[in-house]
Amino acid sequence: IDEIIIEPVATNLTPGVHTAEIVASRGWDQWALNGFSVGYTPPQNRLSGPLQLVGGMLLVLSLVMMTQVEWHKIRPPFGSWFEQLSNQRQLLFTGATAVIVALSGWLTWGEQASGIYRRLGETGQLTLTAAVASLFYVTPTLYIYVIALVILFGLIYFRPSWGLALVAVCFPLYVPPLAKPILNYRFSPTEVFMLVTFAAVLLRTYAGRLQGVKERQEPLISMPKLLRVDWLVLLFTAVATASLFVTDRLDVATNEYRVVIIEPVLFYITMRLVKPSKAELWLIFEAFLLGGILVAGYGFWQYASGSDELITAEGGLLRIRSFYGSPNNVGLYLGRILPLLTALILLGSSSLKKRKWSYSAIWLLTAVVTLLTFSRGAILLGLPAAMLFVFWQWQKQNGRKTWPWVAVGGITAVIGLILLLQVPQLAGRFDLRGQTSFFRLALWQASWQMFLDHPWLGVGLDNFLYAYRGEYILNAAWQEPDLNHPHNIFLDFATRLGLLGLISGGLLFISLGQSLKANLAKLDGKWWALTVGMIGTLIDILFHGLVDHSFFLVDLAFVFMWLLATAVTLQEKRPLGNHVK
Repeated sequence: IDEIIIEPVATNLTPGVHTAEIVASRGWDQWALNGFSVGYTPPQNRLSGPLQLVGGMLLVLSLVMMTQVEWHKIRPPFGSWFEQLSNQRQLLFTGATAVIVALSGWLTWGEQASGIYRRLGETGQLTLTAAVASLFYVTPTLYIYVIALVILFGLIYFRPSWGLALVAVCFPLYVPPLAKPILNYRFSPTEVFMLVTFAAVLLRTYAGRLQGVKERQEPLISMPKLLRVDWLVLLFTAVATASLFVTDRLDVATNEYRVVIIEPVLFYITMRLVKPSKAELWLIFEAFLLGGILVAGYGFWQYASGSDELITAEGGLLRIRSFYGSPNNVGLYLGRILPLLTALILLGSSSLKKRKWSYSAIWLLTAVVTLLTFSRGAILLGLPAAMLFVFWQWQKQNGRKTWPWVAVGGITAVIGLILLLQVPQLAGRFDLRGQTSFFRLALWQASWQMFLDHPWLGVGLDNFLYAYRGEYILNAAWQEPDLNHPHNIFLDFATRLGLLGLISGGLLFISLGQSLKANLAKLDGKWWALTVGMIGTLIDILFHGLVDHSFFLVDLAFVFMWLLATAVTLQEKRPLGNHVK
């Protein structure tokens, strides 16, 4: 990535002649000197204060005089003003007016429309919602997708959980080629559907409050009692917000703040407000699975068709990348799905008997695609640790010991790795003594120094790349200057958000683990199996995160917030005890 970075050399020098000695270092056409500049700031004018006071007095005087003007005599006609606007501004003004009119009439006719919608049944509601969302996404015409978006807003207003399910399907669909251009800006379906859902839930909360006051009933949606984990989510968001004030590159920081912090947190808040029923919780989970099927299915098609979208690695090894820019991203996302499927297949109750065959087919597709990503973090770290936990719970449920199988599995894994290293195409990828491991150690050393230099709030969201290659990269690692994260869960939080981010983020992970542990002891049936799978997913996040991303990608942040919101919701439903099916 070509970029000019300004490095301050000296400040607050006394007026006069100064000499700067510039010595070449590192080089290799990586850090070329583009030029230098000298700036001088004169002493502040003593009259600036009185001038500002006079300016303020003149402003107040102007406002007073404006109130005496007969504005109705000089105001231009509305029609001519509107005609002078561009087409886009006319559309924006008309759309805003339509929204105001729609909101004004919603409370009057909303109940009748809701009755019609309820008579469609769940299948009809889901089909209609999915059809309108698809129409919004595929239509090339501005007017049609604005209309589709308004209709989608109304459908989600009637059933907010369908909006959450729609967002869950779109977790991985945030990558640039899938983003939709809207008024010269590109928005991914993930954030469009998230913002529409959140807005619909806010309106439903407001409407329910008004109706409840009028009829002296409980509102349709109300604020839940804030738990410790809710405050931790707010704390983490506050730390991320504070980091914006100390970052160097505010443009990239605010973008990551929007799509990685705010919108996933909105998903968590929306789930807490909606309080999905058991059936709706399962629907949101299966929508998340559907998103994984899209990633795995498209990746498998790439490999089967020999698409030029495949990544060619060491020794000509072809790696699946699906929608993403890197195969490792596919391994990260599917690694969060495989433990869930494994737990449901092995531990699911009789209520899942009809679904086990479909879950098994999805598991096979997902596992094959994950292997064909040749992601070392997924294959050697994250998934083995997650699967070991699920296997342990399965053995424990059936009264069998786990350690003999672990010993056999460990020996088999070592032998398998030795055999893999005999294949030239695989040897370069899975040799832990290779050049990649050396670069990783150099990266961690540089990341640690970056954290020490910015201990409290870090270098800022998405600022790692610019700080790393501009200042912290080691001489020995000059061949890889374009790394945008430390490839370690602890260093990632520490360098982006400092010690405060590491602590607040760590508390979120701990709270998720505690909620899942409590649910594991209280729930049964398919919910117990799902909880085992969620713990497996958390283990995959932690172990894979030791050498790669863990949270600070759009899909990974949304998945984490889904895990957290689902765990908290199940914990609140825990008084149902053994009746939770």
